[in-house]
Amino acid sequence: MDPLTALSWDWIRCFVLMAERGSIAAAAQQLGSNAATVSRQIAALERQLGCELFVRSRQGMQTTPAAQRFLPPARAMQAQAQQLGLGAAAQDAGLSGLVRISASVALANFVLPELLVLLRALHPGIRIELIATDAHSKLLEREADIAIRLADPVQEALVARRITQFPIRLYASHAYLARHGLPQLDAPAALMQHHFIDVAPQHPMRDGFTRLGLPQLAERVAAVCSDHATAWQLVRAGLGIGSSLAVVAARDAGVAPVLGGVDAGRFPVWLVMHKGLRTQPRLRVVADHLAQALKSLGG
Repeated sequence: MDPLTALSWDWIRCFVLMAERGSIAAAAQQLGSNAATVSRQIAALERQLGCELFVRSRQGMQTTPAAQRFLPPARAMQAQAQQLGLGAAAQDAGLSGLVRISASVALANFVLPELLVLLRALHPGIRIELIATDAHSKLLEREADIAIRLADPVQEALVARRITQFPIRLYASHAYLARHGLPQLDAPAALMQHHFIDVAPQHPMRDGFTRLGLPQLAERVAAVCSDHATAWQLVRAGLGIGSSLAVVAARDAGVAPVLGGVDAGRFPVWLVMHKGLRTQPRLRVVADHLAQALKSLGG
C-alpha cells in the first residue's frame, strides 16, 4: 500500500481540526499528536490539493478562501470515514478503477471539482470521467455509473437518493449594479430599465416573469444561452441579471443577490445509480462521498 494513502484520512481529520480550533497546538492536543506532525500533515495535504489552506495571523491560523471552500466536503468525508469504516484500508478493498459521473453543466463546472479533488486525495486508485450535460444520461444503457440530477428520476430500474435542495436566486455583478442600480420588484417600470440573461430551452427567466405577472420583462432579455454555466459567465461579466444556484453564487465575490435575495425556486438534488451497480465498492464509495458532500452544501 502507498504510505501516502494510509495518511490520507489523517490529513482530512487534521485539516478539519485546524480549521475549527484555529491553532496547531490545539489540533495536536485533540489528535493526541504533536505540533510537528500536524504541520507535516497539513503541508502534505496542501501539496496534494495544490493550494495554501492556512495563513498565520495574530488570531492564530486563519483559513484561506480555498480552505473555506474545501471545509464542508472535508467534514462530509470525515463523517463518511467514521460511518463506513473505510479509511486507509480502502486500497486493499479494491477501490480502484473508472467511475463515470454525469451532472448538469453548472454542477460539473462549479460544484463538483472541489469534491472530486478530495475524493482523489482519499482514493487515488479511483479515476473519474465527468460528463457535463443538462440532458439525462441513460444509466440503464451505462452512459454513466452515477448521475447527479436536479429533477426527479422516473426509471424504475434505478436507485435514487434525494440528497438535499439547492435554492436558486437572482444575481448581478457589482459592475452591472454600479451602472444600472439595484432593481426593485415593487417598481415594474424601473425593472424595464434592466437587462436579463436567460437559458434555453428551459427559459427560467421568461417563465419567472410570467409567474410574477410581469410578462413584459421578456422584452428585456439581453442574451439567451444554451446552458447555465455560460449564462453565469455572462452575469459575472456584467451583461445582465441572471439566475444561479445559491451554492455557486456564494463562492463568487464579484456578484450580489438582487430582488431581496429571495428564493426564486428550489431544486431537489438526486443521486441516481443503476440497481445492479450499487453494491460495487468503488461506486458505493464515490456515491457516498458525493451524497455527504452535496448534503453539506445544501440549503
